[in-house]
Amino acid sequence: MTISTAQYVEDGRPDLLTRVDGRLAIEGLRADELVARFGSPLFVVSEPALRARARRVQAAFAAAWPEGPVVVLPAVKASTVVALHRVLAQEGCGADLYGGAELEIAVRAGTDPDRISVNGTAKDRPTIERAIALGARITIDDVHEVEIARDAARALGRPARLRVRLRPEILLDAPSDGNAMIAATDGSVLRIKDAYGRYKPGVPFDDMARIGRSLDAPEIEMIGVHMHFPRHTTDLGVIGHVADRYAALIAELSELWDGWTPRQIDVGGGFAPPGDPFGRRNPSFAHRTPPPIEAYASTIAEHLRTGLARHGIDTAGRQLEVEPGRSLFGPVGVHLATVLNVKRQTRPFPHAWVETDTTQHFLPGVGQEWDDFPVAFDRVAGDGELTADVVGRSCMGDVLASDAPVPAPVRGDVLAFASTGAYQETSASNFNALPRPATVLVDSGQAHLVRRAETVDDVLGRDALPAHLAAEAAR
Repeated sequence: MTISTAQYVEDGRPDLLTRVDGRLAIEGLRADELVARFGSPLFVVSEPALRARARRVQAAFAAAWPEGPVVVLPAVKASTVVALHRVLAQEGCGADLYGGAELEIAVRAGTDPDRISVNGTAKDRPTIERAIALGARITIDDVHEVEIARDAARALGRPARLRVRLRPEILLDAPSDGNAMIAATDGSVLRIKDAYGRYKPGVPFDDMARIGRSLDAPEIEMIGVHMHFPRHTTDLGVIGHVADRYAALIAELSELWDGWTPRQIDVGGGFAPPGDPFGRRNPSFAHRTPPPIEAYASTIAEHLRTGLARHGIDTAGRQLEVEPGRSLFGPVGVHLATVLNVKRQTRPFPHAWVETDTTQHFLPGVGQEWDDFPVAFDRVAGDGELTADVVGRSCMGDVLASDAPVPAPVRGDVLAFASTGAYQETSASNFNALPRPATVLVDSGQAHLVRRAETVDDVLGRDALPAHLAAEAAR
């Protein structure tokens, strides 16, 4: 579908997709000139929009949690481009990251180690040692990680600063929005309490007593708790229930650990971005408009505050942390592509395709989970509008937008997929041995290459021919 002028107005800024001299543009730069300079397809990120989103998240949670500091930890998994995390570090953000490679991204971006959370399941010893050496915090996901951290801290001569990831018990029997990753085996919509109960991250409460026995170790500094509620729903009633259950589990942990309370409380992420498409295939959810980040913040803070007070835990001075991913990066990115072919058939039934040089393998989820994904076209007028499937170049069906009204498409036309700043680039694959596109950062008429495009040599660079096969191939 074509994108409307006001569809993605956010943070008081105009739509990222505007027009210059009648041509599609981002931050004052024409889309056709960007692909001519950097290649097509192309990921484009607005630096002003990224800064504005980060400031808005910070302001929303700071207003909702006046009793203590608020720290925003952007999810590195949502975008692994180092330059974007440098921008966020300049805005005072930290980093929520998984494993050694994402830790290196934060280090190269200049992220303050005190604002890094090394998260994730099954952390290896080198990652834990590196985190302790840097002074980064480690979010414990298994009891054995405490033992590794204690030994590493003793060897390094500095304490391991730990938080423990909790698994709140969700009691509310509410449906998930139908994310393709969490479908019930019988084809029905999975219930959130069941999906979350089977979600692997976090330390089972059964193991908490064993962790508690390490609290007095001089190498261990247990400073906080963490949880993450994935993108199941935009229903604030459910979000509030999860915060209630989190508070109850913190109180239960405090009792088990003889009155210990966390100095830092991390509420994770899972916030829907503007124009969030998940669940649109389910008529029960299709009408929902995602709440603004301010509503998420006030709901979480109020339920957490009230829930902790109910158990006699004062929130004054406690640091609140939040980990936006899709909601932070999604709206600030655009993916540009170029029309390669326009095909029409009259039989067995009339149909048309606009073939592009991108693919769903560069845009995971587009055309699969996101039926109404917004696509804008450089051309706005011509000899007639064509209703067609906008498709990618892979050997799959590769439908990126079905039955889209395309304004007089011709070879060489540029089109843009909006809100592709989160997970698309970082999840892109080399299916069909296609090299992945470049990423550019744009601001006020300036464009900077922040991740180069791959070459075929990059794609094949890990391959090796054993000697007996190489000799035969050389004949």
